[in-house]
Amino acid sequence: MSQPSVAIIVINYNGAAVLEDLAASLAAITYTNHRLCLVDNASPDGSGTRLRTLFPNAEIILNDVNTGYAAAVNQAAGICLTKPTDYVLLLNPDTTLPPGFLDSLVESADASTLVSPKVLATDTGRLATHSGGFSWLRGRLTHTHDGEQDGPAHTSPREVEVACFACILIPAAAFAAIGPLDERFGMYYEDTDYSIRARKAGFRILIQPAAIIHHSHGGSSGRDSPFTLYYAVRNRPFTLRKHLSLPRYLLFSVYFLATHARQVAGEVRTRNWPLLRAHLRGLRDFYTGRMGMTYQPSDLNPPNQRY
Repeated sequence: MSQPSVAIIVINYNGAAVLEDLAASLAAITYTNHRLCLVDNASPDGSGTRLRTLFPNAEIILNDVNTGYAAAVNQAAGICLTKPTDYVLLLNPDTTLPPGFLDSLVESADASTLVSPKVLATDTGRLATHSGGFSWLRGRLTHTHDGEQDGPAHTSPREVEVACFACILIPAAAFAAIGPLDERFGMYYEDTDYSIRARKAGFRILIQPAAIIHHSHGGSSGRDSPFTLYYAVRNRPFTLRKHLSLPRYLLFSVYFLATHARQVAGEVRTRNWPLLRAHLRGLRDFYTGRMGMTYQPSDLNPPNQRY
């Protein structure tokens, strides 16, 4: 029986520090029926120019502007799905992969199941973004095992509500049934939104611990930068407004606004003006409907902060 075909999609932005490790990992994987497509979103660090050298057999797309993660995924998927494809694997560039990880993912997948691996933090080896739960009151992922030591308690496959798209195997049928990623997010929460849409459409989401990757969380975008804060503040309530009834959304809004009032006050008290500006812009743009890839890292971050 032939292996299902897998299109691997990687979106690069300023990934110069991680691309060599990714290339070495992908060159060593044992699953043979795959092809690779990389999109560079106009990386200022010049890493896009290295893609053809590091990944000589891949399809390379070099964008003139940073279109955002969701738009770049849709761009690559639109090309990949013109050819016979059973699954699409979305993969962050700041990941390293054991040789057999893709075999384990495909063995657990079917036409109605999205499969995510066990994700370990590169620096600590501990569980990262592991639980796959979601709090509808707070609008946040509930990573109940985040930071725990890996061990026997985390070896059984299990169904979850949402998946982190640092690595996710999606059946091609899902793109036809659910549609593309919502490009209004630009960056962040598009994976939460897609997970919710997938489950509403009857798809399952499975964590398969037999497949393991290591992820340098925030390696491409910066974990606590003004840029990251802006998109998190703007896209979090947008996700809830898309999927909650009006009464439940209003309840969330009370919690959301109270929480952010305290955070804004803290930024004023500590004179953290870059975070404060990003915070207020995120709130403003959500409530005025200004969505998409509205800001680049250089628009929000201090000059000495790359992402």
